[in-house]
Amino acid sequence: MKGDNSVDRLTAESVTNGVQVAWQHSISTRLILLLLGVIVVLVAASIFLLWRGFGGLVAGGLDLNLTGGGTAEQPTTVDPELVGAVLRSTLINLTAVVAVTVVAAAAFSRTLLAEPIGRLTAATRALASGDTAARLDLTDRSELGELARSFDGMADALLAAQSRLESRVSARTAELRGLLDLSNKIAVGDELKPQLEAVLARLVESIPGLATEVLELAPSGRLTALAAVGEVPQLAAPDQPADDHPAREIAPNAVVDDAALALPLRARDHVVGVLHAYLPAGETWDEERLRLASGLAAQAAVAIENARLYERAREQAADEERQHLARELHDSVSQAIYAVVLTSHAAKKRVQTDPAGSEAALGNVIELAEAALAEMRALIFELRPEALAEVGLVGALNRQLDGLELRHAIATDRQLGPEPELPFETKQVLLRVAQEALHNVAKHAHAKLVTVSSEVAANRLTIEVGDDGVGFDPSRSYPGHLGLTSMHERVGALGGRLRVESVPGTGTTVRIEVPLQGGSL
Repeated sequence: MKGDNSVDRLTAESVTNGVQVAWQHSISTRLILLLLGVIVVLVAASIFLLWRGFGGLVAGGLDLNLTGGGTAEQPTTVDPELVGAVLRSTLINLTAVVAVTVVAAAAFSRTLLAEPIGRLTAATRALASGDTAARLDLTDRSELGELARSFDGMADALLAAQSRLESRVSARTAELRGLLDLSNKIAVGDELKPQLEAVLARLVESIPGLATEVLELAPSGRLTALAAVGEVPQLAAPDQPADDHPAREIAPNAVVDDAALALPLRARDHVVGVLHAYLPAGETWDEERLRLASGLAAQAAVAIENARLYERAREQAADEERQHLARELHDSVSQAIYAVVLTSHAAKKRVQTDPAGSEAALGNVIELAEAALAEMRALIFELRPEALAEVGLVGALNRQLDGLELRHAIATDRQLGPEPELPFETKQVLLRVAQEALHNVAKHAHAKLVTVSSEVAANRLTIEVGDDGVGFDPSRSYPGHLGLTSMHERVGALGGRLRVESVPGTGTTVRIEVPLQGGSL
C-alpha cells in the first residue's frame, strides 16, 4: 500500500547495509577477550599452583640422603609419595580454578548473548502475534544492541503503518457507506436533478475545492447540462452536439490531465452522459481520487438511466390509459350517444305520425342520455387523480362498482375494509389494476355478480375481485386482451404480487397483495 512501506525499507536497509558498531563494542571482540581472559587465568593459576606446590616441596619436603661421606656431589633421592601428594593437590586446585573460570565465562556469555537473544525472540513472537507494543529497549552498543534498536524502529514503523491502514479502512468504509446511501436514494427516487446534485455534493465533500458537472447524452446525440457544483469552466454551450464536445473524445475511456477529469457515464452497454471534474490549481488526480470519482460517476449513470426508465414507464402508463379511455368511449359512451341519436330520429318521426307514442320514445332518449352522462362522469373520475385523493381508495372502488351496476347491470357484493395507510401513488396503481380487473369482468366474463373485498392484515393489503362468469384458462396467452401482463408489472413494481385463479365455467378471482409501509410479503 502506498505510504506504508517504511517497514520494508527499514528491513531492506538492515540487510543490505549490515550493522555497523565500533570494534571495541562488537560481540566478536568481546568473545575473543573472554577467551583470552580464560586462557590467561588458567595459565596463571597453573603456574601459581605449581610454584606453590613444588616451592614448598623444595623448601622442606625433600629428603636429601647423602652417601659416601655426605658430600654434595653424591646423588639425592626424593620421596615419591610427597611428590604425588603435591601433584594431586595442584591438580585439584587447578580443577577448581577451571570450574570457577568456566562458570564465570558462562555467566558472562549468558549476559552478553543468551539473554538479549531470548528477549529478541520473545519480542519477535509477540510482534508476530499482533502485539505492536512489543519493544526491547536495549542500551548495549554491540551488534545485539543495534539489532534491538532496529527491531524497535521496525515495530514503531509497523505500528504507524497499522494506524495509517486503519485510517484508510475507516475512510474507505465511510466512502462505501456514502455510496450505499446514494444508491438507496437513487433506487427509490424519481427526480433526477436532486439525485445528481447529491452525487456531485458527495464528490465535492470528499475533494474540497472541486468543481464538477454532469451532462446527459441524449439519444439524438446532444449533450445537456443537468447539474453542477462549483465554478465549472464553460467548455460547451448548452445542448451542444456531442460531436463538437470533448465528451465524445473520452468515450469509452476517461480523459485526465493534471487537474481536469472527464468520465463517461455508462449504463448497461451505452453511454448516457459525462461527468466533468476540475481540481483546484496545483492539485492532481491520484489513484484514490480517481477511484472515488469513478464510483460516483457510476451512481450518476444509474440515476440518469433510472430517470429514463421512469419516464418510459410513465409514457407507457399514459398510453395504456389512453387506450383504456378509447375502449371505454367506444364501448359505452359512443354507443350510448349513437343510441340517443337513433332514438331521437325515431321520436321525431313519431311526433308527426303518432304524437301520443312519441312521448315514450322521448323518454327512451332521456334514459339513454342520462346513462351516457353517468358513463362520462365515471370516465372523468377515472382521469382525475384528485378524485382519488378526495374519497380514498375504498371510496374510489365503491364508485367503480356503482358504475359497473349502472352501465352493465351487474350486481355487486362489496366487502371493503377501512382505508389503508398507503402513499397516494400506490393507491393510484391499485385503483388502475382494480379497474382493469372490473373491465375484464364487464367485457369478457358475462357475469351476473362481482364480489370485491379489501382487507388489511399481517402488515399487507389484500384486494380480491371475483366473478361468477365463464372463466378462462390462465395458462393460455391472450394477445391484446385482458391486460394481465400490465397488471402483473404494476403490482410487481410495488413489491407486491398478483394471482389470477380461474377455470372455464367457474368464474375468475384476481387477488392483489401489496405490503404496507415497513412490511414485506
